[in-house]
Amino acid sequence: KEEMEREPMWRLLIHNDDVHTWDYVIYAIVSVVKTVTRKKAHRITTTVHTMGSATVTITWKQQAKKYCMELQKWGLTSSIAPESDGDKGPGGGGDGGGGGGA
Repeated sequence: KEEMEREPMWRLLIHNDDVHTWDYVIYAIVSVVKTVTRKKAHRITTTVHTMGSATVTITWKQQAKKYCMELQKWGLTSSIAPESDGDKGPGGGGDGGGGGGA
């Protein structure tokens, strides 16, 4: 049986700013990343406000890049990083969250 090489997963990160309101950030997140609920987006925004940045979701690299560019079009500061980079605790699967603003 041939072993399939697994594509590494990437984190979509969002970074705090002092420009955007919480409601705007939450709306941007749920509009761009359809798998994120408003409740989860609120948690993400709270985390980024207190921690400076947070993971919105974890996905394959091309999708993470697409999400990142879309969030930037909304005026938010976002980036991507390999999943294994700086995993600082719970939040796998995107629950660790991030948002810009407030």
